[in-house]
Amino acid sequence: MRVVMTVSALLLAVTLVGLPKGPLNVAIVWHQHQPLYWNRLTGEYELPWVRVHGVQEYLDSPRILREHPGVEVTYNLQPSLLWQLSDYVEITEEEREKGGLYQYIGAVDNHLNWTWKLVTDPGSITPEERAAMQDQFFWINGYMLRPGGKYYDPRYAELNQLKGERTLTDEELLDAAGLFLLWQISPELHDELGLPDLRGKSGFTQEDVVRLIQAQHEVLTRVVEAYREARELGAELITSPFYHPILPLLAERGWEEDILGQLARAQAQHQALFGAKAVGVWPPEQAVSERAVELLGEAGFTWTVADEWTLAAALGRTPNRDELTRPWRFGNMTILFRDHDISDKISFAYGNKPTAEAVSDLLAEIRSYWEALASPEEHVLVIALDGENWMFMAGYPDNGREFLRSLYQSFREAEWINTVTPGGFVACHPAVAEIPSVPTGSWAGDLSTWRGEPEEDEAWERLGQAREAVFADDPNPAALDALYAAEGSDWFWWYGADQDSGTDDLYDWLMKAHLVGAYRAVGYADADIPTVLSLRLRIPITASLGEAKPAVDGRVTDPGEWAEAVAVPGQGSIRAAAFAYGESSLYVRADLDPSPRDLSGTETKLVLYATGKPGEKANVVTRHSGEPLGFPLVSAVELDLAKVKADGSGYVFRYAADGMGRWRLASPVRTLTSRVAHLDEVIEFQIPFEELGVEPGQGLVLALALEQAGELLGIAPERPLEARIPTLVQGVEVWAMEDPAGDDHGIGTYVYPLNSVFAEPGLFDLLRYAIYDAADRWQLTFEFPTLPNPWNGPHGFSHPILYLYLDVAPGGRTDAHEEGKAAQVAFDPDHPWDCFVKVAGWPAYGRHLWLSSGEGPFLIEVASDPKRGRIIVTIPKTLLPEIRGWHYVLVGSQDGYGANHLRPIRVAAGEWTGGGCPDPLWAPQIYDYLAPAGTSQEVLLAGYDGAEQRYTVLRPIAVAF
Repeated sequence: MRVVMTVSALLLAVTLVGLPKGPLNVAIVWHQHQPLYWNRLTGEYELPWVRVHGVQEYLDSPRILREHPGVEVTYNLQPSLLWQLSDYVEITEEEREKGGLYQYIGAVDNHLNWTWKLVTDPGSITPEERAAMQDQFFWINGYMLRPGGKYYDPRYAELNQLKGERTLTDEELLDAAGLFLLWQISPELHDELGLPDLRGKSGFTQEDVVRLIQAQHEVLTRVVEAYREARELGAELITSPFYHPILPLLAERGWEEDILGQLARAQAQHQALFGAKAVGVWPPEQAVSERAVELLGEAGFTWTVADEWTLAAALGRTPNRDELTRPWRFGNMTILFRDHDISDKISFAYGNKPTAEAVSDLLAEIRSYWEALASPEEHVLVIALDGENWMFMAGYPDNGREFLRSLYQSFREAEWINTVTPGGFVACHPAVAEIPSVPTGSWAGDLSTWRGEPEEDEAWERLGQAREAVFADDPNPAALDALYAAEGSDWFWWYGADQDSGTDDLYDWLMKAHLVGAYRAVGYADADIPTVLSLRLRIPITASLGEAKPAVDGRVTDPGEWAEAVAVPGQGSIRAAAFAYGESSLYVRADLDPSPRDLSGTETKLVLYATGKPGEKANVVTRHSGEPLGFPLVSAVELDLAKVKADGSGYVFRYAADGMGRWRLASPVRTLTSRVAHLDEVIEFQIPFEELGVEPGQGLVLALALEQAGELLGIAPERPLEARIPTLVQGVEVWAMEDPAGDDHGIGTYVYPLNSVFAEPGLFDLLRYAIYDAADRWQLTFEFPTLPNPWNGPHGFSHPILYLYLDVAPGGRTDAHEEGKAAQVAFDPDHPWDCFVKVAGWPAYGRHLWLSSGEGPFLIEVASDPKRGRIIVTIPKTLLPEIRGWHYVLVGSQDGYGANHLRPIRVAAGEWTGGGCPDPLWAPQIYDYLAPAGTSQEVLLAGYDGAEQRYTVLRPIAVAF
C-alpha cells in the first residue's frame, strides 16, 4: 500500500496543476505464449512450463486486472498455449483408466513423472533423473527463498542450500518436489485451496503430493474463464497463428497456405473459447514483412502490432514521437508500432528496481510522450511484450504482482493517461497515414535469431523436406497439424549458439517428433523416414579454431606448430586430439594409446566425422562401429591404418552419407595431394575445406573416432565439438593505431562487475584499431587481449560493445545517436559525426550503421577471430565511400538488457554492473576510448560536469593514408 500511495501522491501533485490537453492513450499488450512441450509420439510433455505458469502468472495477470476496473489491457492468447492448458484440464475416460497421475490431472510432464516415482517407486529413479531433480526442482522465482520475505519458506531455502553441497536423500528430494509444486501455485490462492499447512513442511507424503496436483488442476480450470471475465470488463483478447511460426520466413518460402491455415485454426479456436472472432492478431516475435501483413489482412484481421525498429526501417530514419504513436495503414491492415525501449524496460530492466522507482520511471517515460504531443488524445502509445516472462524471470519482487498492482493503480489515478485497447482505439481513430513499405524485421531487429546458423538452416531444410512429403498428395488434417507444429518459432529460437536454454536437445527432439508425426500421417513407414530424425542430439562444446601450419609428418616437429589449435581430451584409445585451420584446409592431430606405430597395418580406421551443408543427407551412426555420436554425420574422413605405407605416409578419403546408413566414396582425385596423412609418434592429416563444404567464417560439428568393425576404440572429444573457422581479414592494411594496454578503466577508477564471468582481465581493453582496403569494402579490426564468448554471441564474442562514430563528410551531430546515448558522451563541435556504427556479439543489435541525417539502420558484417582477440567489421564502400577523416572509438560492456545494450557503471560494482564511477548520471559509461596522441584518455573522459549537467566532450583520432 505504501508503494501505491507514494506514486499516487506524485500523480496528485501533477494533476493539481491542471491539464492543458487531453490524456494520452496507452495500449498495453501482454503476449501469453509457451512453446509446444507436448511430444506427439509419446503423448506426454517433455517440460512442465505450461502447467507451472498456468497455476501462477497466467491466472495472476487477469486476477490483478480485475482489481482495477477501468484499466484496459490486451492479451494475446497464443492458440497452442490454450490447447496445452486445456489438455492439462481435461481428463478423458481413457486417461482415467490409465490411473496413476491421470486420476488427478489431464496431462503429465517430466517433473510430474519424476515426482510420482518419488512417492511410488523411488528405486526406479535413474542417476540422471536424480541429478535433474536436484537441479530442476528449484527452477523457480526465488521470492520464497529470501529471508524476511512475506512468503519465506525456511525448509525450501534449506534444501536449496543443501543441493549445492551434497546429494539430496529420497526424503529431501520428495520435500523439494512437494514445495516446488506448492510454490508454483500463486501464494495468493493458497488459503482458498487449503494449502498453507504445507508451507515449510518436512516429510511430504503421497497424500500431500496428490493434494498439490489436485490443487494445480483446480487452478488450471480457472485460467480460460479468467480471460473471459477480463474481456467482459474491457480487455481485448487477440490471437496468433496457431503454432507461433515466423511468418516472413514461411512467406519467403512460398508457404502462404500454411500461414492462412494456421490463422484459420487460431480464429476457430478463439471463437469457440471466447464467443467471438479476434479483431487483432499478434505476429509471432513481432516478425513482419509485406507479404506476411497482407496475409493477416486476407485472413480477416483488422490490426496488428510490430516493433519500433520496423517503422524506422520503413521510414529510413528514427521515427519521431508523433509518428510512433499514430496508427499506420498498409493495404487493409492497420499496424501499430510499440515503443521498443519502454517495452524492454518492463521485460528486462525494472525487475531489479524498487517498485515505486520502477513505476515512477515508467510514468515519466509515458509523461514525456504526453508533453511532447500537441494532441495526445489522438495518439496511442503501444507497450507490448511477453506477458509472463518478465514476472518470473526479471527479478521483480513478489513475482511481479506488486509492480502490476502499483502500475494499474497509477494508471487509474493519472488523468493524463487513458488506457485503451488497440481494437478500441483503431475503431475510433482509423489509420490515415500509409506506411510506404513493411520491411522484414522483428522485435529483435532482423530474423537472424531464427535462421542463418548451421543448426537453424539444417532444421529449415528438414522441415522443407517433410513439407514436400505432406503436400505430395492432398494433405490430411493429422499431417498438417504435425507440420504446422514443426513450423513453430521456438525450435529455431533455441537452435544455434545465439540462445541457450540449457535443454536445447529437448527442443530439437520435440521438433523431430513433429516431423516424424507428419511423415507417419501421410503413410511413411518408419524405415522410410529420414534416419536423422531419430537422432537424439548431444549438446556440443564450442571453440574457435586457431591457425596452424604443421608439417604433417606424424611428429611434434616444433612444439609451437600446434600452439594455436583447439586441443581436446579424448576417451579410450584416443588420448587427445587437436584441430586447426590453414589457408584452405582443416588440420587434425590424434595422440593415441597404444602408439600409432603399433596400430599401423591393422584393420583400424581413424575417422573424422563432420556435419555438412544444411539439408545434406546424414547418417546417425559411425561407419564401422555403428555408434551414434550425437550429431548428424554427413562426412566421414577416413585414414585406413591397414593401408599406411611403411614410412608412415598415407592419404585420407572422404565418404558421404546417403541418409540411410550407407556411405559412398566422395573424394575427387584432384584433391589427393591436399589429403595427406602421416603416422608416427602421432597421426596428423589435412582435409580441404571444400571437401567438407565449409569456408572461413563458417563452422561445423565434428568428432574424431578410432574404430574397428563393430567396436569404437576411442573418441575425441567426449562430446561433439562445434568448431568455428574464423573470418579471414582480406585486403591491404592502410592505417592502424595502437592503444595502451591496461587502460580499460574509463576515467581511471572503473572496475569490472563482480560476477566470475568478468574475472579475466582485458575484456574491454582495446589494443589496436586497423583499417584494411579490400577493393569494394572496408574492413576494420579491433584487437583485444582476450575475446571469450561465455554467452555464445553468434558473432563469436560476448563482452565488448563498440560504438564507432566517424566524421568523414561535411555536417553532422555532436550529441550521441539515440542507439548510443547510454554511453553518456558528447563530441567535438569541430568534428561532428556523420556515421555511427554499433558492434556487438549479437546480430540483432550489433551490426548496425546509421547516418547523422537519420537514415538507417543499415546492416553490415561483423565477425571475429577469438584466438587472435580480433573483431572484424566489414562495411561496403557503397555505404561508406570515404573512411579517411576523424574517428571516435568507444568500448563498453555489452548487456543485452541494458539501455542501448550497454552495461551500466555505478559507484560500487555489483554482480552485473561495473563500479568506480563517481557520477553514474553524467560520467561516461565506457571502459576504453581511443584517445588522440598527446592526450590522456582518463583526462578526456573525466571532462563531464554533473553540477552543470554536461557530458564530457570527446576528441577524435585522425585517420589519414
